[in-house]
Amino acid sequence: MSTADFNLNNPLEATLKAMLASGRFPHAVILEGGSAPERLTLAKKLAASLVCSAGKAEAPCGVCSHCKKAAADSHPDIPFYTVEDKPRAFKVEYVRDIRNNAYIIPNEADKKVFILENAHTMGVEGQNAILKILEEPPSYVNFILLCSSKSVFLPTILSRATVFTVGEAKAELDDEIRAAAVQAALNVAKAAAATDDFEIVKAAAVFEKDAKLLKVALPVIQEVFAAAMREKYNAPDGGDEFGTIPGELALKLSRRALTDLVDACDRLMASVRMNANHNLMLTALCTTLRKAVSK
Repeated sequence: MSTADFNLNNPLEATLKAMLASGRFPHAVILEGGSAPERLTLAKKLAASLVCSAGKAEAPCGVCSHCKKAAADSHPDIPFYTVEDKPRAFKVEYVRDIRNNAYIIPNEADKKVFILENAHTMGVEGQNAILKILEEPPSYVNFILLCSSKSVFLPTILSRATVFTVGEAKAELDDEIRAAAVQAALNVAKAAAATDDFEIVKAAAVFEKDAKLLKVALPVIQEVFAAAMREKYNAPDGGDEFGTIPGELALKLSRRALTDLVDACDRLMASVRMNANHNLMLTALCTTLRKAVSK
């Protein structure tokens, strides 16, 4: 097993590989969307990567004792918690057990990776309970929360985790529509790179009378920011569809800002799927861009 086996969409796969190789993988991630098996498969591969002894760039190697135990679901430092997929199934008692377990140092690996399946069934009390450990986790702990949609989580949880959307296949688009979406996305990205509020509003104006274009362009905008993140982590994928824009963004924006932009695109796309008000969506897009470039 290796990171080449992730079998994800290219932006997500490259971003995860870059984060793992850098040694700066977030202490808490939320894997949303896709199917339950897809989320679980990815979570197990990420956990194996984090406990692997082969070195960050090669993890998971698939041959060290940690990888073999992870593959067999028998690694003592990959605690796995699962419940039925029904409301409030992830009880606060489980969360308290997780919290207590987190303060016990790893048995064999340098890391201890908690996988929480069906975390979207966690109630408010459970979320508040796990928030305490997410705020100040031990340095050796990582959390991977699996959910059908991050929309169920409190803002305080989302602010302390990095969200990745799994298994959303890119829609088959007409070449003309795709070209228009790419151009609109590049204009938005250029404006972000320029860190100019007026340019951001001007670039977003193309969506004012075209809700469909915004829906198609948002995933492309996320691709551009993800490409910039790869540049920031010195892991460019060699693609040239977006020209020099990702590199310009990587120079102008911090890693945190780029991560925030990728996450914000997820939230905006979720709002689009829920038929949110179009004008509010445009305002949210501009506000998000302005906040990111000011960091």
